[in-house]
Amino acid sequence: MATNPMQKKSRISFLLGMVVMLIIAALVVAMLYMKIKDQQEQIQKFENSSKMVCVLNQDVRSGQILTDNMFEKKLVSKTAIPSDATISAGDLIDSVRITDSNGRTINPPTTGKDYYYYSFLDERDNTTKDAIVYKQSDKAQAKSLQDGDVIYYKNPLTEQNETAKIVEYDATVAKIDMKANTILTRSSICPSGEKTTDDLRKEEYNVISLPVDLAPGDYIDVRFMLPNGQNYIVTSKKKVTIPIVNSQYLADTIQMNLTEEEILVLSCAIVENYQIEGSKLYATRYTEAGMQAAAYKTYTPNKYVITLIKNDKNILSSAIKSLSERNTKDIDNEVSKSGKEENIGTKTETSITSTLEQRKNYLLTVPAIPQQ
Repeated sequence: MATNPMQKKSRISFLLGMVVMLIIAALVVAMLYMKIKDQQEQIQKFENSSKMVCVLNQDVRSGQILTDNMFEKKLVSKTAIPSDATISAGDLIDSVRITDSNGRTINPPTTGKDYYYYSFLDERDNTTKDAIVYKQSDKAQAKSLQDGDVIYYKNPLTEQNETAKIVEYDATVAKIDMKANTILTRSSICPSGEKTTDDLRKEEYNVISLPVDLAPGDYIDVRFMLPNGQNYIVTSKKKVTIPIVNSQYLADTIQMNLTEEEILVLSCAIVENYQIEGSKLYATRYTEAGMQAAAYKTYTPNKYVITLIKNDKNILSSAIKSLSERNTKDIDNEVSKSGKEENIGTKTETSITSTLEQRKNYLLTVPAIPQQ
């Protein structure tokens, strides 16, 4: 059958088009292949020059207690990794001192172990034997502990079951403010220095003048300022929590963990603050709580409170010794002067009221987050 010239021309054009399309497709595939190969080489190069480290998955504040769930593993360029970085948060976060009522130190988990344990040296064959720590409540291996927990273990040297109570757990905190994706290093953390004692209680106060931008988790000193300018530190480096009412932080109220001695001393300062017109009981915030040591307490309560402290059996002997070593000069003589400071008293009250109003306005911009 004869081919129409137009059909022949159309067929040739179609074939040429197909050839061109195949050539273009081949070029695109080749370019994609080269690009993918280049990306793979770049990824391989990055992996060869990188190392797995532990980084924060959230922002933390200076002095905030750190836990394992705040961290995740991530590949980071070796040139950007500090020499004291770690691959596992447990290597550092769990490196805290845990002491029981038998005076033994509980070892935190290490590589290959996911439980707490004691190490006993058997002098008979000079070997170390581990005793796993169990929680008495559920007979389960202790993978987490806190102050006051009752535990038990089998002493490998005597083959006897023993019980104990956690009496000291020194948690790990951030030395400085850190943003998410910050690499965890030994130099960026430290023990909290906070110990749980039998007389520790959470106390709530609404008579302390607070910094405008005080936030939950901040550390403060409570200070007592007299009309003549004298200034005393009543309690030092206390972590604050702020109660939430109707989904909003209270502007004038804070909560702190205090010992029996600290409760009595602060109560005395509150009473004297009421007695002395123009005096001020206020809080000052630590700028880098993780790095700053607690300030030395300089306030001494009056003789009646001192007598109460010395006779109260709830107060630890160490607290009594600490109190007796402080400056014995009290401020009772200032009470008699309170009526002569009317102008100063008015100005102090105005300052406190103004600060509280500013704090209320500030807290309106801060969403309330339930505190642990």
